[in-house]
Amino acid sequence: MGMVALALATTARAGETPATLALAPPTAGLSATDPGFLEGAAVWMQAPEASSAPISTGRAVLYSLLLPGLGDYKLGHKQRAVVFFGIEAAIWTTFVVSRIEGAAREEDYEEFAVRFAGVERMNHSDDFYAIIRDYDSWEEYAADVKMEGRYELYPDVGSEALERYFAQNRVTDYEPWLWQSLDKKVEFQVLRSSSKTAYRRATFALAAAAANRVVSAIFTYATIKLSGPDEQAARRYRLDFMPPRADYAAAVTLIHEF
Repeated sequence: MGMVALALATTARAGETPATLALAPPTAGLSATDPGFLEGAAVWMQAPEASSAPISTGRAVLYSLLLPGLGDYKLGHKQRAVVFFGIEAAIWTTFVVSRIEGAAREEDYEEFAVRFAGVERMNHSDDFYAIIRDYDSWEEYAADVKMEGRYELYPDVGSEALERYFAQNRVTDYEPWLWQSLDKKVEFQVLRSSSKTAYRRATFALAAAAANRVVSAIFTYATIKLSGPDEQAARRYRLDFMPPRADYAAAVTLIHEF
């Protein structure tokens, strides 16, 4: 499951002060010249009908930080609130699914090492699994560590000194292993990599959850400021649409024209 991407960006234009909020609004699939985009953007950023916010600015922003979209919901922007609620649900779904997937794949590669590398138990340290990922056998690993010891211990490079060096510098939960074949070691590498990828995706989801709160709070704050009595000042704010990029799906730019 792909994670919902959010980011903050800025653009510079002559005579304009932009604040770009990158997320996927209802207009994300439309061209900036499409009339439907303009209508969707107007709905996205329109001010409440009331001349003043029903709750204080601080409380609305706090609501958005606690649950993205809640501040907008309290202000009457239910359509935008639903978008933020949907993003938040997708983020936490991604987090939970990724954590479960990462743990399942972790158990798979630990069991795989027991079956095909002769490892006696599961639940070794991550350092140990990183080592058996890179070396065909414990003998190859020991020879590599002892080679480093030859430089560290020189001129005392006798076999007993090297054995002591190996015992002191090997991975703490070391035990002998030998992969049955190169193919089995490659399968192990793939399993371990898929587990690490899932865990990283869960970490990115947490970062996206934080970004979602910041974006929601900014929109909530901007909404309250634009809903004041100075309608001419409010008209100086407009939305611009940026095409998708590698780091996020689309971008909505809030531009203040002087």
